[in-house]
Amino acid sequence: MEIFKFCKSYLLSQKYNIFLYIILTLLSSAISIVSPYVLGGFVDNLIEGADTSIISHFCIVFGGLSLIKILKNYATSMLYTKMQIQMGYSLNIDVIRHIQSLSLSFINHKDGMYLNQRINGDSYHLFIFCLTTLQNIILNLILLIFPFVLLLSLNSLITVIMIAFIFIYTTLYLLLKETLYKAGLAFKESQAKLFSSLYEQLKYIKLLRLNSIQPELNKRAENSFFEFKENAIYSQKANFVYNSLDGIVASFAQITLFVVGGLQVINGNFTIGMFTIFSSYFKMMFEASRYFFGLGSTYQSARASYNRIKDILKFKKETNGNLIIDEINIIDLKDISFNYNNFQLINNLCDTDSSFDLQKEDIENSKSKEKNVIHSFSAKFSKGNIYAITGSNGTGKSTIVNLITGLYADEYTGEIKYDGQCIRKIDMVSTRKRLIGIAEQEPLLINDSILYNLTFIDQINQPISNSSIKDTRECKKNQKLLLEDYLEILDMQRFIDENNLSFIINENNTNISGGEKQKISILKVLFKDPEVMIFDEPTSALDLKTTKKFIDYLQSIKKHKIIILITHNEYVATCCDEILNIKGCLSRERK
Repeated sequence: MEIFKFCKSYLLSQKYNIFLYIILTLLSSAISIVSPYVLGGFVDNLIEGADTSIISHFCIVFGGLSLIKILKNYATSMLYTKMQIQMGYSLNIDVIRHIQSLSLSFINHKDGMYLNQRINGDSYHLFIFCLTTLQNIILNLILLIFPFVLLLSLNSLITVIMIAFIFIYTTLYLLLKETLYKAGLAFKESQAKLFSSLYEQLKYIKLLRLNSIQPELNKRAENSFFEFKENAIYSQKANFVYNSLDGIVASFAQITLFVVGGLQVINGNFTIGMFTIFSSYFKMMFEASRYFFGLGSTYQSARASYNRIKDILKFKKETNGNLIIDEINIIDLKDISFNYNNFQLINNLCDTDSSFDLQKEDIENSKSKEKNVIHSFSAKFSKGNIYAITGSNGTGKSTIVNLITGLYADEYTGEIKYDGQCIRKIDMVSTRKRLIGIAEQEPLLINDSILYNLTFIDQINQPISNSSIKDTRECKKNQKLLLEDYLEILDMQRFIDENNLSFIINENNTNISGGEKQKISILKVLFKDPEVMIFDEPTSALDLKTTKKFIDYLQSIKKHKIIILITHNEYVATCCDEILNIKGCLSRERK
């Protein structure tokens, strides 16, 4: 089964727990098989006029079996919960990591809340299906085969009857399986969209109130709700028809039991106790058959979840090489063209997991050629210089920075090289972590402390090296001194004194000003002290005095760095060593 094959590695990670889970399931099967014998023997003994000791014996045996069953149910429920939560989370985080390795273009075309609800719901649903199916298939196979063999010895007619019922169930499943799948898929999709739409009502609450657009935004949620409601009703109808057919077949089976069993009692072939055993095993066997019929419905629902996860995993990861570099002296861009619509082109052309280099003719043949943000752009950035990238809005200044840092690695034509090495061959994840720092114009800060947003580590000022305790203390001391210097450069001492570094920034970053957000972003780069520093409109939040201090500091450290400033500030541009004036993404000017 494709679902179990997909989940194999996660199931193997819990192999010992699953083995114990199966053992407990077999124990449950044994109890279920023994119970009718105990009950049937008790009934016959009562009819034959047994004494009260038989009642006591029955109560002890039946009570013992019940106690064992309760303990078994507790153990299996704990094992089930532990495994289902762990495996569901593991798949969830693996899919999220896959998305994190895709081009930003993927996220730009998706709703984050929709994706989160979709991945979370589908991941846990798959392992609920796997674990319950693993348990119930073993249990119901035993409860189908053992009673079948026993009843066959009592009455051969039962063989023909059960085969007929199994044939009916199989036929009904084959007729309805695609309807169940489509209904389940539509329900899951509309449910994820509804969650996204409801979250939207809170996400944009400030915009909503400022513009008094509650009715308009609520209408969007209502539209999603009506779609969800329609699909929920459709799914319920499909499942109701399926389950109703199951009920009809079950009713005929019950009538069959009364006819066959009753005739055996009338003809003197069965005692009342034997009829009790016969009816119990017939019901047990038929309920097992019904389980496999019901499994068809749950499988189609799980199949919808499986396909939705596979639809995400089929997107190709963005190219990330394996070459580790320790320094960056020259960044060279030659004849670069870029189009934000190239992500879909790549995934339409690629059918394998191998990385894909977009060729220039692919862009030229694309219908999106006229939407190129960057076209035939070339530039060189060398260590020891500060560069200003200027130009009007929409000419691609920030896009150039994104390309320089290895984002959209598969979606441009031309060459981007670090010290002569194509960035597609370089491990850009490691490179960005160690050697590149970026301060965005409109930064997004994590819902955590200011210090965490500077270092992205949980322990305050924790050094990365495995130094001795003495060296560690010295490192912390130096870090704090450097941080104090950077705070002074950016005129942030008062803000930090009032709030301190442990101040928690809220989810929407609304408890600090836009200027302070940008300063924290700049501070993050300065504190990281990477070889390549990139600042997007860094002085928009700085006054003239602070701007001068900031530029003076960059001048003092530029010898061993490549520093790039995107700016509209003429003073900042004139302080740089070279100016790249982007004009419609077609040319550049140097200072």
